[in-house]
Amino acid sequence: MAYSPLPVQTSTKGPKILTAVGVLLLLAAIAVIVLVVRLFLSVLPTGIIAADGAPGPDAAGGTEVPGTVTLSLPAQTTYAVYLAHPSSVDGLLLSDRITVTGPDGQAASPAATPSGTTTSNGVSASDVSSFRTGAAGDYTVTVPELEDPDATPWATVIVTESDNIPGFIGGVFGTIAGVFVAIGLGLAGLTVTIIGVIWWYTRRQNRRRVEAGGPNPPPPGQYPGPPSNYPGQQYPA
Repeated sequence: MAYSPLPVQTSTKGPKILTAVGVLLLLAAIAVIVLVVRLFLSVLPTGIIAADGAPGPDAAGGTEVPGTVTLSLPAQTTYAVYLAHPSSVDGLLLSDRITVTGPDGQAASPAATPSGTTTSNGVSASDVSSFRTGAAGDYTVTVPELEDPDATPWATVIVTESDNIPGFIGGVFGTIAGVFVAIGLGLAGLTVTIIGVIWWYTRRQNRRRVEAGGPNPPPPGQYPGPPSNYPGQQYPA
């Protein structure tokens, strides 16, 4: 019984599509990683202090301790107040609570914010108070002196926008979920890309073999080698 060889598949359309899908998945994974990093940085107290303890680029403003500062703030926004000092000094405490007065002359509403501490260039800052604005306008922050003014050569208070507790928790869980999504997309994209490349290479080899007029690969179920090696076939002597 004679077997007719199956046609050799030389089209690279399918492998190209599969490889393109894999590359798109990898690009999607990279995009998710970028978003995760931005989300992660948004929940960290970064950029709020300068090297000399002054307000950093992400801070709304600040003042020396003791002192008073008036800031023009937008409506319905949560702010955290940080006490900054040299990193070599520990255990600084204010002698009284910080007061914040709104544009209507009333005390600003207190707010629950996540506790945060940051250290940069020999300066440490930790949150000591928080508040939420009502109407937009000028808010005056009054800072009392330290319990022990001689404990540090200087200290400042910095006001910076902050997440409330639900927003902070949402940011943390969003970061964790984004990491798993990025890992899944990355693994899927890498697997699909590798399969597509191997498939593409195989089809290109088949095409080159056909264009060169070489023998076709043996059909499924047959064995390479002399005809006598194929079981179930009779050949004339």
